[in-house]
Amino acid sequence: MKLLAILAFAYATYAFPAASRSKLTETLNERRTLNDLRIRQSDSDPVAVVDGLTQIPDDDHPFMAPGPTDQRGPCPGLNALANHGYLPRNGIVTQADIVSGTAAGFNMGGDLSEFLALIGIAYDGDLITEKFSIGGPDSRTSLLGSLQNILGVEGGLDHHGPFEADASATRDDAFFGDDHTMQPNLYAQMKSIAAQYGGLYNLDAMKDLQLLRYQQSIEMNPTFYFMPVSGPLIVGAKAFISEFFSNGTYGAGGVPNEASISAFFGAELLPNGSFTAVPERFPDNWYRRGTPFGLVEAIGQILDFISSKNLAFGANAGAVNSFVPLDLAAATNVNGLACIIRDAIQGNIPSSVEQPIDLVEQAISSLVGLVDPLFDDFGCPAFNASETQAYNAINQINSGNS
Repeated sequence: MKLLAILAFAYATYAFPAASRSKLTETLNERRTLNDLRIRQSDSDPVAVVDGLTQIPDDDHPFMAPGPTDQRGPCPGLNALANHGYLPRNGIVTQADIVSGTAAGFNMGGDLSEFLALIGIAYDGDLITEKFSIGGPDSRTSLLGSLQNILGVEGGLDHHGPFEADASATRDDAFFGDDHTMQPNLYAQMKSIAAQYGGLYNLDAMKDLQLLRYQQSIEMNPTFYFMPVSGPLIVGAKAFISEFFSNGTYGAGGVPNEASISAFFGAELLPNGSFTAVPERFPDNWYRRGTPFGLVEAIGQILDFISSKNLAFGANAGAVNSFVPLDLAAATNVNGLACIIRDAIQGNIPSSVEQPIDLVEQAISSLVGLVDPLFDDFGCPAFNASETQAYNAINQINSGNS
């Protein structure tokens, strides 16, 4: 309900968003051109382009399986980074860890990694220590240590929310229990879709996968929830499979094939043709993408996924096949979607985390101050509604007073 109120307020605010700037339009057109190019190249010459690229992992980052107290969770990329020491191997991370680790391992743009880390801290971590767990709850993230649960639970990325969300590629919805462990049957399903594209996990295959998982959640999960912030992030995770897990520069001939993708997902093929889950790792002879992939590109691809497959924001109303769509007219261009995501984040901090109020006020002020500059390029109007203001806004909308 809290997030629905925020989104309704955002809808009223952005019913007539500013037109996308030429820079963003040009970026999206370039992405579509590269998508066509990569499909043609992958069919004819499935060899990664390695000239000038960085091989990962290097000698300083060998694979080590996680120990019994090391946190691992729903994000295969973060798990792999931790298993190679690009992130702290214990799985307890800061914003600086995420920014440096994702840049080194995947060439993720700094604005995108900073944005994702800030969400992780705000929703799943500790606003004071600025730490969060890439897996489950852990006292090592908290200012109060083992006493933290007295005030509120810091659930880590396993916590059902922005990162761990319904309609994941290889994780079950939270309604079914384990929402953070790779499910071999879902990996096999993803592989079967890639098989329709010559065994390549390209963007078109991932769009088909997103649509299928969306439909499956509507049909099987009575609590299916697909709204900003979690909806766009789970869509973005499908695009990341192609953009970050491919061997080499994807737009210039890189290969998003089984040899690359299976290692990142920790999917080991058994003699009987089924899969089993093993610790995630970088593949052998693997090269990261040649150019950074940042926030503008990520939101552009999320919009492309949503619009090309007609994925409506909304939720099931407590029963399967009871999906109620949320009409968000602003989410028709990159700027509109970006501003909705920003506003949902600002209006919903903090969520599950509670701290002494004076420290929280300072932390929230600092966090919002960090979020805003990341969205400067999208021309979002000033917005920093409190939860109370958002509820007032939704009440006015419901009563026809706005």
